[in-house]
Amino acid sequence: MSPKPSATDNDELSTPKLSAKRDRRFVRLSVNLSLETAETFRTLIDRKGLSISEGIRRAIAVWKFLEDERARGNQIAVVEPDDQVRKIVML
Repeated sequence: MSPKPSATDNDELSTPKLSAKRDRRFVRLSVNLSLETAETFRTLIDRKGLSISEGIRRAIAVWKFLEDERARGNQIAVVEPDDQVRKIVML
C-alpha cells in the first residue's frame, strides 16, 4: 500500500479542517516529525504526565511568550544556580 500524498505544513495551518460534529473551539492538526523530534517530545510529555495535545499547547504558549518578549526588545536569559547569567540567542 503506497502512502497518501499529504498537504504541506502551510496548507494544513492555513486551512484547518473542522468537523460539523466537533466542538468548534478546537482544530485538529496533523504534523510530521522526525523520529528524533517525536522521541524528544514524548520524553518531555511523559516526564510531566501530559497528553500530546497539552504538550503542544504548552510548547506553543512558551514559543509565543518568547517571541512576544523579543518583540518588546527584551532578551532571553538563563540564570544558573550560582547566579551566573547566560544570554539565549534565538534564531
